[in-house]
Amino acid sequence: MALAAAVGVGPVASARADVVCDERCQAAWAQQRANAMPRTAFYDPPVPLPWAAAGTVIRREAAAGYSVPARVTRLLYHSRTGTGRDVAASAVVLVPSGQPPRGGWPVVVDAHGTSGAARECAPSLMRDLYHGDQMARFLGRGYAVIAPDYAGLGTDGRHALGDKVAAADDVVNSVRAARQGVPGLSRRWVVWGHSQGGGAALAVAERQVRRPVDGYRGAVVTSPAALLRETVGYAASRPGLGAFVALVASGAHVSDPRIDPARLLTAEAVGRLGSVRSGCLGVVSAVLGDLSGPGLVRSLDEPRFVRFLKANSVGTERVAGPVLLLQGQADSVIPVWMTDRVARALRGNGSAVDYRTYPGLEHDTYPGRVVGIDDGAMGDILAWVARRFGGRGAGRT
Repeated sequence: MALAAAVGVGPVASARADVVCDERCQAAWAQQRANAMPRTAFYDPPVPLPWAAAGTVIRREAAAGYSVPARVTRLLYHSRTGTGRDVAASAVVLVPSGQPPRGGWPVVVDAHGTSGAARECAPSLMRDLYHGDQMARFLGRGYAVIAPDYAGLGTDGRHALGDKVAAADDVVNSVRAARQGVPGLSRRWVVWGHSQGGGAALAVAERQVRRPVDGYRGAVVTSPAALLRETVGYAASRPGLGAFVALVASGAHVSDPRIDPARLLTAEAVGRLGSVRSGCLGVVSAVLGDLSGPGLVRSLDEPRFVRFLKANSVGTERVAGPVLLLQGQADSVIPVWMTDRVARALRGNGSAVDYRTYPGLEHDTYPGRVVGIDDGAMGDILAWVARRFGGRGAGRT
């Protein structure tokens, strides 16, 4: 059974009537709705989409209603799928108040972590912009922030989660679009990516070796989903992480429709995939979080899926540098041993990597419980970015 037949429509927990949206699921839906911005016709590209060069702006508008203090411009622009097909993608550009400095605001591009696979899961359709607290720290230092959604989030079509070529193109094409659509930006930019976005940031750094976009000053990469086969296998074995397996299976199906999630996941898990259609990460986690191991997975050795995971892993090829690679030692989603392997591989191929690990830091921050890598290491991130925009090389602060 293909994924398209397994997913439902609208805010339901599953395509199956016998799967109940429990209290945790209902709370996740309530949180998603409370944080949602209206998805307007702005996000609907022309049909058919007239071809244009990657990074060409389709439309732009001033946007308000976000919790991050900044002037916000919303962009719809041309990007590319992993196979090179022209596709529309959305982004927001945030700039500090006041006039830009001489030469323009230096730019931090946010390659966001996993938010979900539905159109509603675009960070630009969330009041907090998903990483808004951290964006505010960059804005406070006088940087502009470009925040692409990834194609299929916000816009029509489907999100090819895990496809590194598509993700890297969405990021670099958002830079090109922002330069067209928002005045006052510097040509200098760094990419900052966490988790799924950490993998995307490394994919950008790989792409810069072959097809550079001018002005690039380096990448900040935190707890990256870099080694996809290891990441999926680890998530499948851990209670509470089943959502990530389902979302990667969904993304692999979008990238290659011959990859059938029903060959990868159990009938029970496939029966709950309706949550992927309109629920974001919190909802999908609530719906699938009780499944792990043989209750979640039939087999992860399906040949096409294995090829997809291998082809879209990052951290083994040489990257354009420098790279600041950060990992929490208490991370329960991307364990430290995975990022240790990435750091060794990158150093071994001659990439310029500054790798730092942090005792006690988790994957994400849960107030009152744990501190995530981006919040716990933000002082080091800001210092490193400042040095990159100051023209000096990477190294410890």
